[in-house]
Amino acid sequence: MDFSASQRTAHAEEYANAKIRLNPAFNTLTKESQAIERNTYLEEAKRAEVGCQFHFWQSATRLKSNGILIPRGSSGTFDRILRILVSERTSQEEFDDNVKLLHTTFPRIDGWLSWWLRPTFASMIFPARSAVDRTISNQVPSTSNAAEHHHSLLHHAVGTDHDLIPGIQNLFLHVQELERQFTAIKGRLPNL
Repeated sequence: MDFSASQRTAHAEEYANAKIRLNPAFNTLTKESQAIERNTYLEEAKRAEVGCQFHFWQSATRLKSNGILIPRGSSGTFDRILRILVSERTSQEEFDDNVKLLHTTFPRIDGWLSWWLRPTFASMIFPARSAVDRTISNQVPSTSNAAEHHHSLLHHAVGTDHDLIPGIQNLFLHVQELERQFTAIKGRLPNL
């Protein structure tokens, strides 16, 4: 997912709504208990937020194009430090040391770096700062750019704001259409 508050909020809301719809006993709870349960689901969704590394690297590339921020000839050092920050093998101590190194080596990127180090964003992109369980984050692709495009096509094809069952039915129809397209393409290409 990208790092916008609206996308993160929408993800959490949709997750909570789906969990509530799957719980037939939810409507028997008191209003107070329903609110507590909903908040639990919202927090559960936030614990599974993983950011898109494509967005992170894209912003770093824009930074490197500005010779005032990243002096010419220093982009290799900049990239090396960033790779350490996003590595799953980086400890908290190594992370902190490399953040300090970024601050001292590239003092003009403080605003950019501060933005990425906000707890919400840092947890989504840097494994050393992540609140997401490693078994969950390892199941999520490190980039969602292609996924974002597919989601756009999906929303165009099936619509949005469905209840769970009609939404699943529309998804099923969409998958059937993709299968028909794949089969048609496969029939035209040798050895696919």
